[in-house]
Amino acid sequence: MSDDAPRHDTAALFERTAVHDAPPDEPLRASEAVRIGETLKLIPVDVDTVLDVGCGPGKLLARIDRPHVFGTDLGRVGLRHAPKPVVRSSILGLPFADDSVDLVLCAEVLEHLPPADVRRACAELYRVARRHVLVTVPNREQLLEASHACPACEHVFHLHGHQQSLDADRLRGCFPTEAPALVRYAWKVRPYSPPLLRLRTRGLGLWKFSPHTFCPRCGHAEFENHEARPLYKVFGALNHLRHPTRSQDNWLLLRIDKPRGEDAP
Repeated sequence: MSDDAPRHDTAALFERTAVHDAPPDEPLRASEAVRIGETLKLIPVDVDTVLDVGCGPGKLLARIDRPHVFGTDLGRVGLRHAPKPVVRSSILGLPFADDSVDLVLCAEVLEHLPPADVRRACAELYRVARRHVLVTVPNREQLLEASHACPACEHVFHLHGHQQSLDADRLRGCFPTEAPALVRYAWKVRPYSPPLLRLRTRGLGLWKFSPHTFCPRCGHAEFENHEARPLYKVFGALNHLRHPTRSQDNWLLLRIDKPRGEDAP
């Protein structure tokens, strides 16, 4: 990402694509099914109320089996498909009282925020949670791997609006140190060699493609699919030789348990 990149409006990004305009019962990709399954395992059995922050169309929301489950999202498109009660709001100002929900869930959201907003967002999650905060993000994502350069204005941007790469230490540091943390990982992927990735993208101009792509800076929406080019595939083969196994954990799952009663400082 370039240093002068604008603050992406994540909600507006999703409003302009079909990414979240799908019913929650749409079949899951294998990797997505694993991530959701591992996320559900981290919800303690005695939790009664769950708030899904950034719920989108409700793929995860629909699969949470607890007495009281509801969601919130800033984007309007996804919410019209939500299978359970929802309210539109920003993660930076949740319209819920302090300690009002047993578990606050935030899956695949924080990576979309500007880096300066992550700590503030985590504080909101922690404020609303009575007992647990459960967060999932891409683990140590190489942003360049899923990026494209706009042919109109030359702005380099992430295809899904991700603005930062997060790891366990940085995410854990956004919550109070006295709160116990449980860290888990899900779904192995093949890492991409950084030198090969830089040569493929910035050197030769071969970028990742998505049919929903549009430039968040100038609005340009006509992008060539470089993945069909033989040279793009050559780089994939070279990276396979460099990394023959799927050794990178794709998703990071972090559960923060708020101290209660005599455990509180």
